[in-house]
Amino acid sequence: MGSMKRTISHWTGGGGRANNVDKAAYHRITEFDGNVVHGKEEIEDNIVTSDGDYAAHTRNLNTGSIGVAMAGMAGAKEYPLEFGASPINRTQFEAHCKLLAELHTAYGIPVTNRTCLTHAEVEPTLGVKQKNKWDITVLQFEPDIRGAIPVGDYMRSRVKSYMGITAEPTERYPTIQQGIKGHFVQEAQKLMASVGFFSGKKDGIFGPRTKEAVIAFQSEHGLIMDGIIGPSTWAELMRAESRPLRNVSIKDLREGGSTTIKAADNGQKAIAVGGGVTSALAALESVSGASDTLAGAEASLGTAQGLLMTYWPVLAVAAVAFVAWRMMDQVKKSRLRDAQTGRNMGR
Repeated sequence: MGSMKRTISHWTGGGGRANNVDKAAYHRITEFDGNVVHGKEEIEDNIVTSDGDYAAHTRNLNTGSIGVAMAGMAGAKEYPLEFGASPINRTQFEAHCKLLAELHTAYGIPVTNRTCLTHAEVEPTLGVKQKNKWDITVLQFEPDIRGAIPVGDYMRSRVKSYMGITAEPTERYPTIQQGIKGHFVQEAQKLMASVGFFSGKKDGIFGPRTKEAVIAFQSEHGLIMDGIIGPSTWAELMRAESRPLRNVSIKDLREGGSTTIKAADNGQKAIAVGGGVTSALAALESVSGASDTLAGAEASLGTAQGLLMTYWPVLAVAAVAFVAWRMMDQVKKSRLRDAQTGRNMGR
């Protein structure tokens, strides 16, 4: 049985039950309730395909390949995403992974990203051109896992679990990159923040800022700087230690010629010279003094309205000045954190 080289997983694009077309194309089909149906061709028929008697499931990659599928996804659309009337469900997916475990065991095929893959992974992983195949890049029951490689990673982790293979911690985490959203991205952001590489909002959105942090982390840890968090980067993130904080102060940065600190200082000076903060204090003192002389709730309300009408332009300017001042402070603190952790020293 060692003549088979790989399994390739598909969805049929039809209903939740296998039909004759499905049986002609695939060796095994898992139906919506977990039932497994045998196709018309034997798996061994794909050892040699030159005789024309084989299951034609994958373009230019049928020789030595076991074609398996999950029945479903009729009417599904990739953009905008629609799962159609028969989406793949968890029971079906788990039964499919259990089937894969049995096939890989029976045929002695190791479970790797080149030997146990989805149709959508064939082109990016093996370089065999396909015709816009997107099965399997989404799973309705696991919305945080999106894309061919992440779904493939997740599938392989489940196959290994059925084979009794203890997966490395990182194998439970899918490959993620810019454009991905969800709790795996948030977990990566938290890990990078804990070791001083990410200071943005941990929102679970893999945007440009997160990618920059990943590249910086990869650069410092001798990894390929592609901005993608795969097994190697996950593993390094999980064992990375926090950078020791440098003994640096804002004064040191100012004296060292930091352009960021200088710009923040100049901004605060401009606010002070413009009278924004002084005007705010004066207005608030006036309001406070007037309030002390008020007698009765009704008189207080009327006087307060009058004061608001009188001082609103000053208060508005003061509010903007206050916010701007605080923003300058935050810029300084952010730059200080960069310097203490060793990130972006030139800023």
